[in-house]
Amino acid sequence: MMKRGILIAMSLSAILVFLLVQVYLVDNIWKQKEEQLNFRYTALSRDALASMMKRSGQNGFEKSMTILDIFSDLITQKELSRCKNRQDSLVLGRQAMVEAGSIIAKNESFTDYLKLYIGHLGYDTTFKTRVIVRRYEIFHSGIGEETAEPYIKHGSLVFVNNFSEERDHFVIEFDYLIKLEQRNRIVFSEILLSLSLILASLIIVLAGYWLTLRNLMEEKRLSDLKSDFINNMTHELKTPLSTITVAGRTLEMEQVSANGEKVRETARMIGKQSVHLNQLINTILEVSLLEREQFSPEMKPVVIDELLHDIAEAFITSCNNGVEIKEDLRCTGIVTEADILYFTTMINNLLSNAVKYCDKEPVIVILSAIEAKTINISITDNGIGISREHISHVFDKFYRVPQGNIHKVKGLGLGLYYVKRIANAHGGEVSVTSKPGKGTTFVINLPIKQ
Repeated sequence: MMKRGILIAMSLSAILVFLLVQVYLVDNIWKQKEEQLNFRYTALSRDALASMMKRSGQNGFEKSMTILDIFSDLITQKELSRCKNRQDSLVLGRQAMVEAGSIIAKNESFTDYLKLYIGHLGYDTTFKTRVIVRRYEIFHSGIGEETAEPYIKHGSLVFVNNFSEERDHFVIEFDYLIKLEQRNRIVFSEILLSLSLILASLIIVLAGYWLTLRNLMEEKRLSDLKSDFINNMTHELKTPLSTITVAGRTLEMEQVSANGEKVRETARMIGKQSVHLNQLINTILEVSLLEREQFSPEMKPVVIDELLHDIAEAFITSCNNGVEIKEDLRCTGIVTEADILYFTTMINNLLSNAVKYCDKEPVIVILSAIEAKTINISITDNGIGISREHISHVFDKFYRVPQGNIHKVKGLGLGLYYVKRIANAHGGEVSVTSKPGKGTTFVINLPIKQ
């Protein structure tokens, strides 16, 4: 158990490390694709600039520079005279620098050409532009400003080119950048294949771990069932064997052997326990037979209600009338095919369980009905019921619902397994519903075969 726990803990740790590695890989791939995207658009933009220069001899900022030259002259002629001190000049310089960037952005024609050029090559053109003025100086004014703003903020802007221009009244240096509106979508589409492979490997690893864990838990469950079965079988076999052994020693006593009545009583005890021992052995052999693939019941025509009635009457007799069975049989005259021996054993197992697991006077209801060309047989008892956590396992081989002392109710955990196998062999199925303290209902659905 400890080794299994250590193995599970190590597996979980390995999966956690694997997940972290996958997250690290995805993050790295994403960053690499972003860098490649930036580089691609920078190269495309510079190619567009070179193409524009080649075709027109202009870079698209000529109009902006002309307007900015007039603007700079106006600053010198009109605004500068209003500055009363150095502080006023600094404020004017900053305002002029901001306005210079706005003039360039509003009047440049390079962006339109860039979108046409890139769109013609099949690339995304949903981007916005930005102009960052690095240096702006107005001649003969004492106004000169520089900015320390970085070229790229958090990878959101793609640097295209740095421009510098000198005219009659100013000198300026500025950066031209673009901001991709569909950046994440583009990057995601480019890493989709890698992401799919990583996700597929993750699913495979998790599925493998889940299957391994499930097999381990199933192995543990089967091991526990096997241990319980061996314990139960040992107990069940020891009881008749011990009784037979004691009875045999009793017969060896002279005072017993001389008493004919005592001898007959002891012989009856031996016979009864021998029958019980033989039943246990036959039960195990029958289940072994049911496990074989070639098992097939000997189907014969039977009137289902008559067979159910006969089984109920025989069971009441075997219990010395210590059980009440109510019959509600609605398949009057319906004939189907069934193996009488196995069918009888199947119903008897359900009736026996209803008596075994009842803490009061047992009352059993047998109901039969026809629904959609199917015979529905239900057996309802007033026993202790089965809790939800165990109800899904009651048909498992060797499974017994824990009841404190597992030997309080005799059995090998094969009865309901036997019921399910016989129902399946008849082309039907069996289900169960139960409420603890209220009772249990088993429903057998069999096809009508004539």
